[in-house]
Amino acid sequence: MTDEIPLLSGLRSPDEIAKQISEATGVPVTGRTVWERAIRLGIAKKMGRTPLIHVDDIPALLVYEIPKRPTMRKGEALRLLRKARRERAKP
Repeated sequence: MTDEIPLLSGLRSPDEIAKQISEATGVPVTGRTVWERAIRLGIAKKMGRTPLIHVDDIPALLVYEIPKRPTMRKGEALRLLRKARRERAKP
């Protein structure tokens, strides 16, 4: 579809890219995953309702991202709040 218009010749849909990655690596990747990652990296483009990614930006999708860890562990904020309240309540 995008090969007919020269302006769009370098653009691919996330599903096409996911299929390429899955075939090349053997790791199952969905179009949704590719699209969300492209949005996070700032390389996503959209024409109307059609999501597109340029071929030159595909290597950026393949770079490993270090997952962000939450600043506080689950329940730690509540524990700190209770501790501060106990400190304030002391005479």
